[in-house]
Amino acid sequence: MRLLLCASAYPPSVGGVQTLSARLAGSLARRGHRVHVLARGRAGDSGVDEETAPARVGRVGWKPLLWPKFARRILGDRPDAILLTHRADFLRPALAARRLGIPFVVVVHGIEVYGSSRREELVAALSRADAVIAVSRYALGRLKELGLRANREHVITNGVSFKNFDPPEAGDAVRSRLGLEGKKVILSVGRLQAVKGFDSVIRALPRIVERVPEAAYLIVGSGPEEIPLWSLAQDLGVEERVIFAGEVPHERLGRRENAYYQACDLFAMPSREDPATGQVEAFGIAHLEAGACGKPVMGGLSGGTPEAVADGESGLLVDPEQPERVADAAIRILTSPELARSMGEAGRRRAEARQWSQVVVEYEDVLEEVVRAG
Repeated sequence: MRLLLCASAYPPSVGGVQTLSARLAGSLARRGHRVHVLARGRAGDSGVDEETAPARVGRVGWKPLLWPKFARRILGDRPDAILLTHRADFLRPALAARRLGIPFVVVVHGIEVYGSSRREELVAALSRADAVIAVSRYALGRLKELGLRANREHVITNGVSFKNFDPPEAGDAVRSRLGLEGKKVILSVGRLQAVKGFDSVIRALPRIVERVPEAAYLIVGSGPEEIPLWSLAQDLGVEERVIFAGEVPHERLGRRENAYYQACDLFAMPSREDPATGQVEAFGIAHLEAGACGKPVMGGLSGGTPEAVADGESGLLVDPEQPERVADAAIRILTSPELARSMGEAGRRRAEARQWSQVVVEYEDVLEEVVRAG
């Protein structure tokens, strides 16, 4: 197939949508499809573009150029189908192209629709897509409650790429560099925002330290909550146990000096739903990534996280608004090497079942279906 993949978020910027977009582009191209990526962004990333080859990547930095560049790709390439990895920026152009007989499929993550003040308008527009792919059953359920009625509705959960992670011993160098030898390391990776629940881990630290004196908390990412998180750690007297490692481009995470997953004993992202905005974790790809590195995880009882974490099997699910429950879950895993090992192994099996080489086939099936339907 000739495919135009439109990405409103794409590397080198960091985030789950960016990762999904790049992984899909590369995986589809390596399966023999002719893939052209049209992505928002000014700066390129030769490393990412090399990894996604033979997909071709073009970027649009100035928004007024989006329609002309989109039209050039449509008229020049005449793609068999368009794949939007997010509804932002490209939904209207895709609807226009559909009138020319080019079908389109859109990936929906959830919050960009049900958290929008224009959600009724967006649901109506999405219902005109040839297919909607939600990243979790939770996300699709929320959309259907809002009235989504697309021709085809699918759930395809996110994937993970094992080749992006160095061997387990790579974590030793990270521990050495950060002075974490002999520590029990809790790790969080993601944008520093309230929905992730990283503040809950900090609130739980005093209780954790009582039972696990060697506990330390490593946070990888950046965002609006960085200063509040640091202030909270100071207020609770645990600032010396909290390390902010900063943002890491996704294609470097898990490699060399950024082998943070390999350096931890427990991955924690006890995410919550924000009642004010409706923002919630639709799935949580970081849980899969931790599982790929054989680490037990702790997630929040909200959104699509229960689809990423098998409670009691690959990790534990907790209420992020109850720090004592967060602490007890962390203590249970950190003080039981056998439990941590078995959960890590279960997490790895779950990650193996969602490798991109398998996930891409599910996307391919949907795309081929809409092309056949005309």
